[in-house]
Amino acid sequence: MLEEYRLAWMIYAGSTLVLLAAGWWFMRNWEWSWLRRAILIVVAAVLLLPARGGQAPDAPAMPVLPLFVYQTLFEDDGAAPEVTANLVFASAGALGLLGGWGLFSLLINRRRRKLREAEHDPYLNEP
Repeated sequence: MLEEYRLAWMIYAGSTLVLLAAGWWFMRNWEWSWLRRAILIVVAAVLLLPARGGQAPDAPAMPVLPLFVYQTLFEDDGAAPEVTANLVFASAGALGLLGGWGLFSLLINRRRRKLREAEHDPYLNEP
């Protein structure tokens, strides 16, 4: 049974990566590249993060978003708290990572721009 889950995970991960590549391809000409990256990384984190179902501790890990949707729709008690927490932390973690990377790249780009302006400023470069 473990081999079946491994094969299912490989198929699921491969199809998710194809879906993300297609999303990147169709959004590649967007002017706001940070929005494209944010959407794709959050979707990747939510679709690929594994989670346990909550009923049996020895159950195999399943992708968190499909598990959350399945539990919400088909189980009497709704989604398990562990699955909901995994979904929230995956989304928030991906957004936090992107926010940090965005701030870092903004600071680096601003510093580069200021250095370029200082190089071309005739008042700063006088002998």
